[in-house]
Amino acid sequence: MRSWLTIKGNSAAQLAKAPQIGADALVVDMRAVPNDENAAQVRADVAEWFGSFREQLSTPKRFKRWLKIKPIDEPHWGDDLMAIMAGAPDGLIVPKCTGPEQIRMLASELYEIEQRHGLAQNATKIIPQIGETPGSALTLRDYTDDPHPRLAGFAWNAQGLARNIDAHRTHIEDGGWCDTMRLVRGTTILLAKTLGLLAIETAVPDPRDVQTGAVAARRARQDGFTGMAAIHPRQVGLINEAFKPTPRECADAQAIVDLFASSPTAAVVNHKGTMIDRTGLEQAQQMLELA
Repeated sequence: MRSWLTIKGNSAAQLAKAPQIGADALVVDMRAVPNDENAAQVRADVAEWFGSFREQLSTPKRFKRWLKIKPIDEPHWGDDLMAIMAGAPDGLIVPKCTGPEQIRMLASELYEIEQRHGLAQNATKIIPQIGETPGSALTLRDYTDDPHPRLAGFAWNAQGLARNIDAHRTHIEDGGWCDTMRLVRGTTILLAKTLGLLAIETAVPDPRDVQTGAVAARRARQDGFTGMAAIHPRQVGLINEAFKPTPRECADAQAIVDLFASSPTAAVVNHKGTMIDRTGLEQAQQMLELA
């Protein structure tokens, strides 16, 4: 999943248009939805949207459906979750996540909700948005201690971190990241690689700056991120192009697919001295689809 496009949960226009844009993952954001007399209807509409795209028979390309909930230490996130889980989102993004204890608490809530809606246990994955507050940025190493099976990756938010530490910039004069940003960004990659999970780069805040967006996407790919957040449809194409598999990656993926094709009952195959299981086969097939 290269491009992660965020859309507003209370925008009917964005919900209608987003499936046609070409993002690999659509993230419906409930953070700005007020808990007023319209909240119940918004939740119902979002749940219906998730449910209507479970099969995706008529969309140009398949995409993953993710829900960004309100921060867990703020009110009403549970109300949103209880209603919207009827649409069976593929996963949840947790903004301002304070640490693995919030992941475990959310996972416990999900077990009951999944059972209520007839969903498979652990079907709903979790991606925390990490290091967004000073305290949480100092405890990122804790995520490697007994990681929860629902954990699918890590994301970070440069603008949110800057606000929370009263920083007036995220980059230095030559375009590189400020020290604090670089620390959280680098740790996001290291955590993901340590656990074999996704690493999602922060979005470029100005979608009109196409040149900066293209450079940021290329750097994210070169630095080890598996995907990048987008806040506007015009950023999706830049991200998809930057994260397009290289010829060498495609050759390796095709070799893995061919090895399993020659041994259809094999659980693992040996590719260049590395044992590849069926999950690796799925990843190889997905990479070839993106080429």
